[in-house]
Amino acid sequence: MDDFKKYTILYIEDDEGVRTINSRFLNRMFKELYEAKNGEEGYELYKKYHPDIILTDIKMPKLDGISLAKKIRQKDKTTKIIISTAFSEKNYLMDAIELNLEKYIIKPLTSRNLLPALSKAVEALEKEKDFKIILGDEFYFDNNTSLFYNQSQVINLTKKELLFLKLLVLNKDRVVSYEEIEQHVWDGEYMSLNSLRTSLGFLRKKIPFNCIKNISNMGYKLNLEK
Repeated sequence: MDDFKKYTILYIEDDEGVRTINSRFLNRMFKELYEAKNGEEGYELYKKYHPDIILTDIKMPKLDGISLAKKIRQKDKTTKIIISTAFSEKNYLMDAIELNLEKYIIKPLTSRNLLPALSKAVEALEKEKDFKIILGDEFYFDNNTSLFYNQSQVINLTKKELLFLKLLVLNKDRVVSYEEIEQHVWDGEYMSLNSLRTSLGFLRKKIPFNCIKNISNMGYKLNLEK
């Protein structure tokens, strides 16, 4: 249960009484709880806070749970989404599979059906730590895909930009020499300092903040202090 306290959760439920009861339980378990009474409000809170887990009802005013999940999944494939409903409907179950949801829970929510779903989501988040290198708020490198992400969206980098930034991240505790950069990024071809600086200029414009520090006459180092 200690792992739960590391993460944030967004709970969306239009029934105020049900929401109040379950919120007390969730608030004790998680680092931060955000509450919404409909799908639209939930989506706004999702955009503002980027919670680790979303627990949402299906049938809600303004924006139902499945439509909300589809909207989130257009750009965000990683946030853990758990959907609850009063009915077991085949169409909803098929949608749940396609949307890569963590769990589909039949109401009423109790510790018996809610805890396993939350535990599954938290376990997945814990496993992701093994291959995610966090660089800043919502800015990270995924070792599984070898891609950089900002707010769950892939940062569009050229091959050289990607190789250079990856080289710095995987050697984040030391200075990466010009020779190493030439070998790994330019693939052994001649690398002029002008071409390196030009590439870095474009790269710095694409990442959320300037985390690349030049060490005079030596090379470059990752600097995560904003």
